[in-house]
Amino acid sequence: MNQLKLHGLLFVGLTSAFSVQAETKWVTVAKSDGSIQCESSGISPIAMKEYLVQAKIPAKNARCGNNGLFYTAVCGAKTGRLNLFDIPAQKLRAASKLGFQRLRAWPDASETECEEEAAFAGNAAEISINGIGPAVDEDAYRKVRETIGEAVAENVISRFIVYGYGIEGGFSGCVQEGSFVEPNAFSDFIKKLRAINADPNTTAYSVTAVEKCETSSPEIGGVE
Repeated sequence: MNQLKLHGLLFVGLTSAFSVQAETKWVTVAKSDGSIQCESSGISPIAMKEYLVQAKIPAKNARCGNNGLFYTAVCGAKTGRLNLFDIPAQKLRAASKLGFQRLRAWPDASETECEEEAAFAGNAAEISINGIGPAVDEDAYRKVRETIGEAVAENVISRFIVYGYGIEGGFSGCVQEGSFVEPNAFSDFIKKLRAINADPNTTAYSVTAVEKCETSSPEIGGVE
């Protein structure tokens, strides 16, 4: 009887272990970057990652690839370029609704070097960093605040507006380029923000270009 009970406990333990392992398994998904020869450079992995983040799908290791298919070299034709991400296996169905597929859907696909991302062309950006259940990634949150603080001190941004604070920590807000800044200073600031890696298991983080920060408040010499 005791031996049967022991075997039963071992079975339950192993089942639980395999269940946890399945829940934490990461798989690679891909989606066309939408690039068109001579017409469009497509969407960068960093920008596309925001689609997953906004859908509360943890994503890591954003990188580039090619589907391995042949496309005629002519303006207006597709390029075959892909954006690749690692997501939890249990989020595949949610990702598929956004157009992402398992990388194995393209048998001849391969990873490639990403083309250099174009300079940020907007004059403002909305920033969102919030905990998605667990508390927000404190290290990433601190880096975001420090990066914004440096931009304020160097007059790279003339407006920083906080829209609200997250229940699990973090905030959402908007930053706007200053009137008299060095060329590319604002785009370099945005690159620094986008280079911050927040833990996708705890935090939803995005930096999105907008035309301007929507507010009736006056401009600042520091922070609003």
